[in-house]
This record gives sequence, C-alpha cells and structure tokens, in this order.
Amino acid sequence: MPPRDQLFQAAERLHAHLLGRHYDRGLVHGPDAGVRFNLRFWRFLKSALDFVPWRDDYVFMQTQGYWILANWMLHEATGEPRYRKLALESSEATLGRQTPEGFWTYPLPERKHLIATVEGGWGAMGLLATYVREREERYLAAVLRWYDFLVKRIGFQAHRRGEAINYFDKPRGKIPNNSVEAVWLFVHLWKATGEARFLGHVDAMLEFIAAEQLAGGEIPYIVEGPLEGRRDHYLCFQYNAFQFLKLAWAQALWPRPVLPEVLRRLAGFLEKGVTPTGASAASCHKLQPEMDYHTAVLGAALFEAERLGLAEQHGLSDRCFVRVLARQRPAGSFAYSTGNYGRWHDSRSYPRPMAMTLFHLLYPFCGDGFGKM
Repeated sequence: MPPRDQLFQAAERLHAHLLGRHYDRGLVHGPDAGVRFNLRFWRFLKSALDFVPWRDDYVFMQTQGYWILANWMLHEATGEPRYRKLALESSEATLGRQTPEGFWTYPLPERKHLIATVEGGWGAMGLLATYVREREERYLAAVLRWYDFLVKRIGFQAHRRGEAINYFDKPRGKIPNNSVEAVWLFVHLWKATGEARFLGHVDAMLEFIAAEQLAGGEIPYIVEGPLEGRRDHYLCFQYNAFQFLKLAWAQALWPRPVLPEVLRRLAGFLEKGVTPTGASAASCHKLQPEMDYHTAVLGAALFEAERLGLAEQHGLSDRCFVRVLARQRPAGSFAYSTGNYGRWHDSRSYPRPMAMTLFHLLYPFCGDGFGKM
C-alpha cells in the first residue's frame, strides 16, 4: 500500500480540485460522461470544442453522497472543521433537492422521466451519514421518505430465489447492483435506528444475488426476466468491485450466512481484473480504455479482500493505488478515460467519477464513510 501520507495528499489535492472547480453552495455539479451516444461519441466532440457553453451542468445525488461521505472521512481523519462545514452544507443542499414524495429527480435529460433507485439511494446515504453524526431528525426524516417511496412505489420483482429491487420506478430487467446498493442502505438504516423493519427485504435480495452469481465469481449485470433479456458482462470489474465493498460492509454490520461464500468467490474474480500496469481492465474481454475511477474502486475492493483474508494474490491493491496516484494530474484532477479511440480524447472535468475516486483513496484509512470498520 502506498504510504498513508501519499494517499491523503492525493485525496486532498483532488478534494481541492472538486471544491474549486465544481462546488457551489453545497452542490457538486458539472458535466457528465452520460449514457449511450454521449458516452460513446458526443463527449469527445464536446471536449474538442470545450469553448462552447454546453448545457450539461448536472447535479447527481451519487456525486453528493460520495462527496458528503468523503468530507466526513476527511473531518474525522484530520480534525479540520472545514470538512464538517462542507458535509453539513452539502447535506442541506441535498435535502433541498428532495421532492415532497421522497425521491430525487434524475439529472440527465434522456432519463428525466425516470426515478432511479441508485440516485435516491445515494441522496439518502449522504443524509444518513450526516444524521448518525449530528442526530438531527430532519435528516433521518428525509431518508425515511426515500425508503418509503423506494419500497412502496419502486418496489421489487419476485425471483426463483428471493427478490430484486427495481432499477427505476418503471420496471425493467433485474439488475443485481441495485439490490446490493439497497442492502447497504437498509442495513445502515437498521444500524442507525434499531428498527428491524428495515431488514425485512435484505435476506430476499441477498438470496437473489447469491442465486445468480456466476461460476467464476462475477455477479451478472442483468438477470433475464419478462421485461429484459440477460446480460452477464458490463464493466465487469468496476461493477463487481463496488458490489464487493457494499456486501462486505453490510456483512460487517449484520452478518448473514449466505454472504461469506459470495464474497470469497467475488474476491477471486476481482483479482483477474488487475492489468500488468496496475490499472483495472475495462471489461471481461478488453483492457482499454483505462478509467482511473475503476482502478480506484478495484484497489479499495482488493484492499478489503486482503483485510478479510479472502485474497489469493497479495499486493494487487497496492498496484492499483500506485497506478491511480501516477495518473493524477498536477492540479489534482483525473481524466475520465484514456485509450478510447486513438487520437480522440476527452479532457473535460467530470465531478461524479472524481468524487468516487476521492472516496476510494480515503477508504483504506477511513472505512466506508460511517467510521472505521
């Protein structure tokens, strides 16, 4: 593992970039790589014509959640009150964006009509992290509004074993990652309140995840159902690293008998994702493009696998973090991706993946944002 000081210095430089470039009155905002056509092509043209005032300044609750957690982590690691102030200001701004029904509007125009499980979950997670430290009931009330909306309006799909939470308020295929995110939130809600009702769906979602884990340890991207066909692989190591961490954190809070084997097999799969340079492979089938936030979360997941005694190969986490540090730009930022299309490149500053990178640089020393594990 790179020395703690190196990781902290990298995190503080990245934090300074996000604060100076993307932060305004509690909100972290800016362009996003997006989905579909924008992700595959349009963003490269926007980067080449960066002098054009593109109308793509977005606020994601996923960014807000990671940012709030990272500020609490920095505050507790350094004792500096400015980080607490930022966490509180960002929590207030997140609270102000919640609708009376309990959800947060999806920022991308092509999905504006949908209410996303992950977006609401991250808005709620940020507020819950602030609640457990400040114990102000309005933060918890906002989290409970989201929980009620999620369970009653977004809901679940039955499966041959267990159940899967829906991706949007308009159901599509069964996507395990959303159930993993919900498990982490529900277990933390139980821990924060002591109310057993928040555990009511957890075992069923874990049964679904365990039932669909592939022989090689990977958790598939989409499980077939009446609304969508099966898709096993998508950003394999990135998605599975996020899932490994959240399942490991949930297991630490509320141990379940189904999870140790899931985590063991998942750790073995993740070890295959570290390339010779230390970067995360782009997918199960190709190494490029290289995406630094993928490498950061893979490094954090492999660190956790070693800590839990699940690693078969040691030192892989170190290689990932060394690679991330080597790729940081002088001003503290990170590129979104490199090696996409030859000479084409995207040099714009994207706050969402950088907020994730900030969190995972801090993770080995600060835990999951709710205190050291």
